[in-house]
Amino acid sequence: MWNAIDLVWNARGVGWDWGKNIHVPPKERGDSSPGSATSAIGHLESFVKVQILFDFVLFAQQSWTLYPSDTLPTHPAGGTIFDPTLPPLLRYGKVVAMTFLCPLGLCFSFQATYNAVAAFSIAILRQKPEQWPPLFHAPWRAESLGDFWGTRWHQVFKRAFITCGARPGFRIAGRAGGVVGAFFVSGLMHDFGTWGAGMGTDLSAITFFFTMMGVGIALEVLFAQSTGVKVRGPLGWAWAMAWMIFWGSLIVDAWARRGLIISKMSPDEYRPALYWAKVVQKWISLHGEPFAQ
Repeated sequence: MWNAIDLVWNARGVGWDWGKNIHVPPKERGDSSPGSATSAIGHLESFVKVQILFDFVLFAQQSWTLYPSDTLPTHPAGGTIFDPTLPPLLRYGKVVAMTFLCPLGLCFSFQATYNAVAAFSIAILRQKPEQWPPLFHAPWRAESLGDFWGTRWHQVFKRAFITCGARPGFRIAGRAGGVVGAFFVSGLMHDFGTWGAGMGTDLSAITFFFTMMGVGIALEVLFAQSTGVKVRGPLGWAWAMAWMIFWGSLIVDAWARRGLIISKMSPDEYRPALYWAKVVQKWISLHGEPFAQ
């Protein structure tokens, strides 16, 4: 029974033979986690921290999304990250910022869920702290697309993508087909997830984004084979960030147009970002006049 419970949570296969080829990030420096109680408390503390950070990121996204109005009645009901009222430099600067905030918010959201489940599993189900290694491996340090998606982003669904996408794709078009196939299946999963939330699908943005991530990794492999130089270092980081932000703007806008950004993740009275905004507004109303003079 305990093995069955472990498999419910353990999508990366930590401690299982089938999970040996899935990258597991090393334990964070300074995280000793000597006992189950200490580890469970650490996960709870992390849950509170990242949940607060997630709410502030979501608040920023909701504040910067352009919603339909009397002057812009044709905009999607959920809003858009493309603001035609701004000059080009500010318009696309805002797109870059909104596209960056999306994965940042996802990191915090996934991490909060992971911490909550880990704390429950360690404290109540008596699992070992080693069964709950870090979820992410500093994705902001990725030096290539392959590095980002292969080791630094979470690997929770990797086995499913390899089984359903990479292996069939490899049989059809070799290594490149395997890479693109895995990301194509990932795109379909995210598209169906959006559909399951009642927001419809958008193959031309959501699935297309993930497919282009596979194309980008295939280009990195082709570059390495042609030049003998692997994509890495500062230039590799710049390339990876530019590729993800360029195509990422499509998926972020698709989610915005479908109302994902304006969704209520928690009641307003329990949102620290809204509470802080009210405090700031109150302070400005009391002390803002001297600064305006």
